[in-house]
Amino acid sequence: MVTDRRAPASIDAWELTGLPGRLDVAAYLTADQHATQYRVIVDALLDAQEHSLTGVGRDELLDRVRGRVAAVADLATAERLTLPDEFDLEARMRTLHAWGVVIRWQDKAKTEADFVRTRDRYQLTAAAADLHRWLRRKIDEDAVATSAAAFAPAVIADRLDEMLLALADADHLLAAQAWAQVRTTLADMAEAAAVWQSRMASALAGAPDTDKMRHLRETILAYITVWGAGVDTYSPRIRGAIERFAYVTDHDWRALALAGVDVDASEDVVEAIVAGHRDLAELLRGWFAGRDAQSQRLRRQVRDAVAPLLRGSRALLSSGGSVTRRAELLRVAAAVESAPSNAEAWRVWCAATGVWAARHLPGRPPEPADSPPRTSFWVAPPVPVELTLRKRGAKSVRGRVAQVPDRRAARRAAREGAAADRAASKVAEQAVAARSGLHLSQWTALTSRAEAALVWELLAAVLRQPPDSEGVRLAYSRDARLRVVAFPAPPDQRSAVLILPDGRIACENWRLDVTAA
Repeated sequence: MVTDRRAPASIDAWELTGLPGRLDVAAYLTADQHATQYRVIVDALLDAQEHSLTGVGRDELLDRVRGRVAAVADLATAERLTLPDEFDLEARMRTLHAWGVVIRWQDKAKTEADFVRTRDRYQLTAAAADLHRWLRRKIDEDAVATSAAAFAPAVIADRLDEMLLALADADHLLAAQAWAQVRTTLADMAEAAAVWQSRMASALAGAPDTDKMRHLRETILAYITVWGAGVDTYSPRIRGAIERFAYVTDHDWRALALAGVDVDASEDVVEAIVAGHRDLAELLRGWFAGRDAQSQRLRRQVRDAVAPLLRGSRALLSSGGSVTRRAELLRVAAAVESAPSNAEAWRVWCAATGVWAARHLPGRPPEPADSPPRTSFWVAPPVPVELTLRKRGAKSVRGRVAQVPDRRAARRAAREGAAADRAASKVAEQAVAARSGLHLSQWTALTSRAEAALVWELLAAVLRQPPDSEGVRLAYSRDARLRVVAFPAPPDQRSAVLILPDGRIACENWRLDVTAA
């Protein structure tokens, strides 16, 4: 006898494992038709729970739906959209009941008229209410999740100290109250951290755009504003309190549990509460203790998200939100600037901009007819440029964004060159200061070009200043870091000759006093 061991086609092997599958209570959000009507109905039922726990009648529900539509559009539109031909309330409620979104029952008939009218009443199921309450929360607002987490590390540190002191004094009621505040604060902090991590992960995925960069920037600022700095400040204090948990006995945990339950509570309930307290202690240890604590990981994630934020912002700025040819223009400008001669620069410019048509014949192409040959850019007649070309000349509606040239090597070379120049200038200033108080005729030859440049600058500054009644001149260097006082030359030697690396200079034989300004 042969047995067919194949499962029926209607059974999914994944379902047999016990893993969660289809959630019908959320089907109203993805309905092919009437999804907007379903959401308005669920909104109205959720709002009604704030005022009544006995459900909403059919007529009251229709009025609530009409009011929500009128608040968005106008009363006439609400009346038109809630007509029976446009809005079949009974059919919508039957579908929601089949999905497990609402509970449906009928009022008791108390009068003869009740037997004629529709007596259906509706109430959201607990799962549907929780789902829609989460859905209605504005995802883009940090205030919902992060306002409750404000100053969370400070609150946790204070409450832990208060709890441990109360346990030492055997005040278990006060300790239980402080421990409960630690639990709620840590839950708010964990929810805020989950929101921040999910937003950062979403913003860092794929190519950058304006919305992603805005969300990432807001997330980083929200972390810093709410409790980012508090982690560094209060983590050592919280870790110290967690280490003191080793001295909390089983009797203390049980006393904390009994402080918050009824005296007749069963042993299973007490043990479950004690286990929850121990789990919370381990959760605190995972958040704040150790190098791989959750708070430190979140801090590193926020730190690592700063660089992608800057790169993405730079990419958006370079492209202006559309495909740009700025990178190619920068390369052309660099090629023109680095050309060895004007002729080569002109050839590169013409080849890049297409001033002349491409030719496969030897020889030099003719000059433009509207200007004399070899006309300079400075004296050539102006060329009219349309407004559209001026605004969007660097952009294109198609193509890929070009890579911005990497200037890191040039910036590094510039920084190194600037550092070398500063070092040479410092040595030159020290050499000139060592000659202070001497007449120029007593100066030895200047062997350094940096020193010669500084002396030339100081002499030019002295010459620009008029002498006072005694013939003394006061001047400053170009960066105002050096103060120079030039005294008149002696009568027996009116001139001096300075020997520079590139030649000699003859000037008045001043006595220069050079000091720091």
